[in-house]
Amino acid sequence: MFSVLIYNDIKPGKIRKLFDKTVEQLSRGDFASAEVKKMTGTGYYRARLDYENRLLFKFGRHKGQTCLMIMEIIFNHAYDKSRFLRGSKADEAKMVPVKDTREIPDGDFMPLTYVNPKYRHFHLLDKVLSFDDHQDEILSLPLPQIIIGSAGSGKTALTLEKIKSLSGRVLYITLSPFLAENSARLFYSYNYENDKLEIDFLSYREFIETLKIPKGKEMDFRTFEAWFSKHRQASKLKDAHKTFEEFRGVITGYDVTKEYLPLEEYLSLGVKQSIFLANERNAVYNLFEKYLDYLKGNGHYDINILSHQWQPYCTPIYDFIVVDEVQDFTNIQLHIILKSLKSPANFILCGDSNQIVHPNFFSWSHLKSMFYHSDMKENEMKILHANYRNSQTISDLANRLLKIKNARFGSIDKESNYLVNTVAEAKGEAVFIDNKGNTIAEVERKTRRSVKYAVLVLRNEDKPKARELFQTPLLFSVQELKGLEYENVILYNFISGNTSEYNAICDGVTPGDLSVEELAYARAKDKTDKSLDAYKFYINSLYVAVTRAVKNIYIVEQAKGHKLLRLLEVAEETPPKDLREEISSADDWKQEARRLEMQGKTEQVEAIRKGILATEKPNWEPMTIELYRKARKEALDPDNFNKKAKDRLFDFALLHNQTVIMNQLAGLNYKRAERYESERPSLFRKYYQSYRVDNVKMIIPLLNKYGINYRDAHNFTPLHAAAFAGATLIVKALLGNGANPDLQDTFRRTPLQIALEQAFVSTDYAKNKLGKIYSLLLSESMKIEADGHLIKIDAHKVEYLLINLFIAVQQVILQKKSYYEEMGVKVDDLLGSIQHFSGAVVPSHRKKREYLLSLLAKHEVDSNNPYNKKLFKRVSRGYYLLNPALSILIDGQWVSVAEIFGSTDLADDEIRQNALQIAEKEAREYHKKLEKEMKRREKWKW
Repeated sequence: MFSVLIYNDIKPGKIRKLFDKTVEQLSRGDFASAEVKKMTGTGYYRARLDYENRLLFKFGRHKGQTCLMIMEIIFNHAYDKSRFLRGSKADEAKMVPVKDTREIPDGDFMPLTYVNPKYRHFHLLDKVLSFDDHQDEILSLPLPQIIIGSAGSGKTALTLEKIKSLSGRVLYITLSPFLAENSARLFYSYNYENDKLEIDFLSYREFIETLKIPKGKEMDFRTFEAWFSKHRQASKLKDAHKTFEEFRGVITGYDVTKEYLPLEEYLSLGVKQSIFLANERNAVYNLFEKYLDYLKGNGHYDINILSHQWQPYCTPIYDFIVVDEVQDFTNIQLHIILKSLKSPANFILCGDSNQIVHPNFFSWSHLKSMFYHSDMKENEMKILHANYRNSQTISDLANRLLKIKNARFGSIDKESNYLVNTVAEAKGEAVFIDNKGNTIAEVERKTRRSVKYAVLVLRNEDKPKARELFQTPLLFSVQELKGLEYENVILYNFISGNTSEYNAICDGVTPGDLSVEELAYARAKDKTDKSLDAYKFYINSLYVAVTRAVKNIYIVEQAKGHKLLRLLEVAEETPPKDLREEISSADDWKQEARRLEMQGKTEQVEAIRKGILATEKPNWEPMTIELYRKARKEALDPDNFNKKAKDRLFDFALLHNQTVIMNQLAGLNYKRAERYESERPSLFRKYYQSYRVDNVKMIIPLLNKYGINYRDAHNFTPLHAAAFAGATLIVKALLGNGANPDLQDTFRRTPLQIALEQAFVSTDYAKNKLGKIYSLLLSESMKIEADGHLIKIDAHKVEYLLINLFIAVQQVILQKKSYYEEMGVKVDDLLGSIQHFSGAVVPSHRKKREYLLSLLAKHEVDSNNPYNKKLFKRVSRGYYLLNPALSILIDGQWVSVAEIFGSTDLADDEIRQNALQIAEKEAREYHKKLEKEMKRREKWKW
């Protein structure tokens, strides 16, 4: 018997009896009766329901047991409409019958971390999710909800699944841009669609920018730390973290009615409302006033003060709001977020106060006081105790840290008073390593070339000493590593570098205090004791550091015998068991570089590319925009026939479908330009033969020599070239090895836009290639600016496709317009090509003229539609251009659409001039034909 799990989104309807019968056959392993077949080229299998309908499923393993996951019902043989096989062609004649699980390849079994034996259904994000009893209960509860849980407890997955049950406009918001992007990716995994939802996945700064994009840069901690160091001596304040927390969490972030507290109010705060004691606050506020002057004079803004100022721009537009990692937010930030709710109670807040590394002044009790005058109702606040990520040893270590924190400082609040229970099977290990002689050298040798080991220090200023011992590029401070996990983490000098602080944390704590099974709720006896606030950074940072390790942690310290190690029960004489030398492949490092690049970890990315993936600089000069303009001037000089310049410009113009350039070359008697379409095959043979035949092995030598994102003579990256050729295997290989799909060519086009242009000019490409690579080339989202507001468009939305399509083909279309036509794009200009696009790119209902017309009208600049994104400018009835006043965020800079199109050197004046020449030629030919016809008619009369 097999365990059969059914996707919760499946609705058998009228075929319920057939469905249940087939599921029963599968559970018995009766694959013959269910007519199970493997779908070639996929990890999916199908079973027969009846003559017309099929069941799509996958195999999984949990604790050595085989499971079957029923994913979808395929009605009427319509495999092409399958959510999971979207765009794939399925030939039943080529499917391979399967009689037994012994015929299933190991690679087709999905690993399952947890399966609840009580429930038959599963949920799905990027992987199969089986919720435990407590999670399932939370999922069914009404809003409002506050969900508390440690790292790895499934908070984010639970909230994303909860969103799927809602309807209307939803905001998912978190402080981390990467977490926002990653949550959107998880939510839309496996082509999930829900017409009842309009979701914005935003970081907090993006949310603020949707109200109004501010001028200048946000003051982050790194900038603050550099400024603080110049005032440390004069201010007599020693701790930058503590001061930053006071500025952000108390003076500017705590009172939602003021941009910042006046001196008198700040000095009168109670002992539990400030990190600093009363006799220290004058010095703090004097420095704060200097901080305000610095902001004004150096082009920076404080995100809390800005949040106060931006409140008039905030209106209730969201039906529901989910705030993830709520502990990272200040009161004013939460206030303005929740101000955008239509109904005040429709929120979900989730987080873990033990993970506070971003400085603020958060506690659950403060949070509750924002909503209620008394305690929140019991059913509205839930705690997740299970951990699905960390090994048993790591979870035990994390729990002991929580026990030390509780025993030493008392409870922050009732809601933070919990321990975690891991469900992971891995045991893992926590090992002390003495920072002496050959021992540390051996550790460094075995770990420096592996992507599975990260070295972690407490602060950025601790990195130089760590680099003297560890050559790995994966060196992070705690703040940098928050949100990331590694199988193995090496903690360097956390305790020895901060001995007095960790001594103070252990003061009075005994092993007996840590023998408890649960944390007892107890407030600190002395309210004037600010030790928790002083040492919160150290204990929470160590907790975050420990929980970054999925399996093993290695504690490298300068000195032995610290009380904290004894309390944590980390043996100082036990050698590591699992520390073996690992050398990751170049491909693994490319993938790791791309993963870190997506999270903004530029320091580590540069270290990987310089130290691990060292490459040569090509001996050719790519065709940058400056070089293009120079070549264009030389090649089109009527007084000097420069064949070399003409050859290069022609190849480049043909590559980019620049008919204006080719007509100009033809006018200068350059013969290849007279019949340029016939030259396309030779262009492929000359430059992109490896991509044309989709041979991965042929491009590997160049990738190894020049890097995964090197530029060829035409300023294409390998991914641009693969998209240009429609080389599916190469696209997959490049992306799998860390190629960046957001890089742009000479005319600021991404590989996706290159693919769309090719699909527009080639029916074969549109029919047979675009559908296979489109989803691979998508970025997480596109950020545009209209009328001073940020609009973030996720990749699954049709608006995302339309913007990219217009960037790709607008100029191609305009070049071919006659003098008498409007200089705009009409639906008919697009419709012919779009009809050939695969369902993986555009579903059939979105290919209709009426749908496209309504979409263009909805988002044109002067539309009154409340969801108008002002994407298009209507030049006349039925004719549109991408709004030239629109800007797109490219590499952190706002670039106008006008500038993007202007870079092609095909601006409106030149297009019109070319159109005029074409129109004059057409007019001459028309008059010749007319004159000839008149003569014929005169002759006929006689």
